Formats: sequence, C-alpha cells, structure tokens
Amino acid sequence: MNAAQRIAITVASMGLLVACRTAASPGTSTPSPEQVIATAGAIAEMTRSAVTPTPTLPAFTATPEPPTATATVAATETPEVPIATALFNAYVRSGPDDAHPYVDFILQGQTAEIIGQYNNFTSETSAGTWWQIRRIGGGLDGWVYNGAVSVAGNPNFVPEIDLVPTPDE
Repeated sequence: MNAAQRIAITVASMGLLVACRTAASPGTSTPSPEQVIATAGAIAEMTRSAVTPTPTLPAFTATPEPPTATATVAATETPEVPIATALFNAYVRSGPDDAHPYVDFILQGQTAEIIGQYNNFTSETSAGTWWQIRRIGGGLDGWVYNGAVSVAGNPNFVPEIDLVPTPDE
C-alpha cells in the first residue's frame, strides 16, 4: 500500500469517526448529502495531489571482468581402419554366410579391425552385410555379421570382397 492510499484511508476513517461521534452527540445535526459529497471530494483531491516519494537508485558502475578462458574441445580421431566391437557373443565364421563353419567366437566388448565387407543379399538365412575382421587381441580372423557388432570409423572405404564360395560349392 502506498502513502497516498494510507492518507486517503486515514482521512476517510477520521471522517467516519467524526460523523459517528457527531450523530451520537445530542443537539448536533447529521451532515447533509452535499456535505458528505464535499468531504469525499476534498479527500479525493488530497489523495490525487499527494506526493509519492520516488526512491533514488544507487548509480550502477559496471566492473569489467577479465575474459574467461574457453576450453578448446579436442577433436577425436576417427580410426583410419574401422573398428568392430561385439555387441554380444557371436560366431566368427570362415566366410560371409551362416553356411560357412565358425572358426572362433568374438565375445561381447571385444574389438577387431574391419578389413573387408561383403553384402550378401542372396542368402535366405543371413542376408545383409558381413565384415571381414582382423582380431586385435587373441583370436582367429574371419567374418562377423553386421548385426552382431557396432562399427566405429568410416566403413565406406572398406574394400568389397568378391563372392566367397560356401563350403558346399
């Protein structure tokens, strides 16, 4: 509540108290409607002309701050040779198809370099991309199905291998 409102309420309250006291006193008359309106007008005028103090704000002086160092993000190297990481335990086969016998396992989390690819769209049971891998740790090299590994790096430059005959051919 601002100062003008407080003044208006105080004056109105005093006017009511005076009116009540006057009406209760014997021999005094009740104010006429014109007197009440004149009093209310005077109160309203006092409220309108009341000065509301405006607070003065302290002067703001910007303090220059030294520039903060921006961390430079180091670029992560994309492996030159794409890397396959096993998503789960999977067979490493002698060729790019389920018809080829498995020669080893690649266990979940193990990695291998991708050195070749074969897009097998003729097989009914194992259609899709197969990766020829060179094992990074222990294990035998061979072929893994694309769905069994995640690939880091750009496999677009991995050479495509010609059809590898199945053991039955």
